[in-house]
Amino acid sequence: MKIGVYGGSFNPCHLAHKEIVLKLLQDYNFERIVLLPTGNFYKKSNLAKGEERIHMLDLMFSDIPQVVICDYEFKNNLICTYRSLDYLQNLYKGDEIYFIMGSDNLLHLDTWKRYEYILDTYNLFVIVRKDVDLLDTLQKYQGHKGKIELVDIDVKGISSSYIREQISKKEYESLEGVVDSKVIEYLKRKQLYTKEYKEYLPTQYTSDEEFLRNYNSDDYEKMSITTDITLFSVSDGIKTNYRKKSKKSFSILLIKRDTAPFMGKLCIPGGFLSLDEKLLDSAKRVLFTEANIEDVYLEQFHTFSDIDRDVRGRVLSVSFIGLIDKDKIANALKSNASFYDLDILEEQDIMTLIFHLGEASFTAKVRKKVDAYGIFSFEEIENTAIAFDHLKIIATSLEYLKQYIKQKDIIYHLFPETFTLKELQLVYESILGKKLIDSVFRRSIKDKVVPTESFKNDGGHRPSRLYTYKK
Repeated sequence: MKIGVYGGSFNPCHLAHKEIVLKLLQDYNFERIVLLPTGNFYKKSNLAKGEERIHMLDLMFSDIPQVVICDYEFKNNLICTYRSLDYLQNLYKGDEIYFIMGSDNLLHLDTWKRYEYILDTYNLFVIVRKDVDLLDTLQKYQGHKGKIELVDIDVKGISSSYIREQISKKEYESLEGVVDSKVIEYLKRKQLYTKEYKEYLPTQYTSDEEFLRNYNSDDYEKMSITTDITLFSVSDGIKTNYRKKSKKSFSILLIKRDTAPFMGKLCIPGGFLSLDEKLLDSAKRVLFTEANIEDVYLEQFHTFSDIDRDVRGRVLSVSFIGLIDKDKIANALKSNASFYDLDILEEQDIMTLIFHLGEASFTAKVRKKVDAYGIFSFEEIENTAIAFDHLKIIATSLEYLKQYIKQKDIIYHLFPETFTLKELQLVYESILGKKLIDSVFRRSIKDKVVPTESFKNDGGHRPSRLYTYKK
């Protein structure tokens, strides 16, 4: 099916919009047109609420069944074309989507967020104006996978600002033949775009009892919450020189998914929060049911709330960092759960993560971004193996862990009861991704550890005293 996506503020909709849609359906083989009103952009004071604009579109297109009106952007307060197209492509799987735009928008497409992704993933249907030269622009966009189709649809332009001005003066008669008659009646009745317009206010209840009697949760949008856990451990690496200490391998627990979505991909342990449990209880349940692991140090560290982070719908992730000594795990891991050794390479703003399981390995990359307030986040730039947005969760948790081990004595959760100072230093180096000066490190942790009377003999050098953490 060939589907056209026609976006705009529709503030208000008018008959030129309808004429364009009819021509698209009749002359250009579109089988469906999706109208996509923009979100309630807070910087536009003259923008009617999304519900009002949706209703006016419903009135104007009630006689054209091939038209679908989509409330995705205004319900999510978005003006973000690539996200909207991804959402619609997920609804219309296998269909060919064209984004309909004017030639003015094509000239400035390279200022849109992820415009190259749009050009590679979707088709553009451009309504050209005779006075706009697109030759240089089309040459610039050559080489992308999507098609760019240019058409000349002769429709007399109508200014929405002119329509709003006439409405503000109550000169509705001047809009006949410009605005659909049913829309004009609606504008009159609601007094939209006039000083008399009053936004709908909910009923004011005088008591909690009255409010609860009338409360209906179905009147509100729903979202889901998951708890996701990055569970880290350490292990001895391969010893290449008998006179040197084994390098400590930093590792993370990953689960191989056996159900859709992302069947066969890897993810961190995670699951949906039940209505009868707290967040920490949910995280503990998830680790036990997905990996057969109990008695783990867990700390909540971040909430991930990107609108399109989960293909199943609107899902928030409350994420936890977990630390465990793998040797203390009492039960065997479930068959689809494994600890992957993790190498972390950082160069400027690029973090490269190399995951190892036996002889197999794979690489993923993220870019670190820091906003004007110093708040950091990550974006994927290479990922073929990890599902959902879990690569970004892993990268974020590593950044938090670096700060946590400097501020809190949590690293002992990765160790057995006793350890050597060199083993402790190797773990710090593995997490921080840099070599530490022995003397400086030992001074920094001298008040956190207690020597025991026991020693460890690794061979190749004299025995090392074992220490334990102060509790």
